[in-house]
Amino acid sequence: MNTNLLNNSIIIEREVTTKNAAGTPIETYNFLKESYAGITLRSGDTSFTAEGALPFNNVEFLLRYDSRINYKCRFSYENQYYKIKHIQVMGRKDWMLVKAIVWENND
Repeated sequence: MNTNLLNNSIIIEREVTTKNAAGTPIETYNFLKESYAGITLRSGDTSFTAEGALPFNNVEFLLRYDSRINYKCRFSYENQYYKIKHIQVMGRKDWMLVKAIVWENND
């Protein structure tokens, strides 16, 4: 794999369950790492619902393999969050091809 393809800086965050003051579990995201990735926009569209127009994009991230990255992670790229839909390990755990969609709630 050509490392010249890894030309975009992304931030990877992992979901963590904590408790608020009342003891109710809440899900938050903590910084995991910053990495370089190749990013490819595969498709995009807008769905219309009662709430209004909801745009979505299907994006692929190509990055070096990291065993800490799983389905409880999300990616941040250019002030937009992406939810992981599929992780494909390539080679002998050298690369990861991660398919993701735009995260609906940017918190």
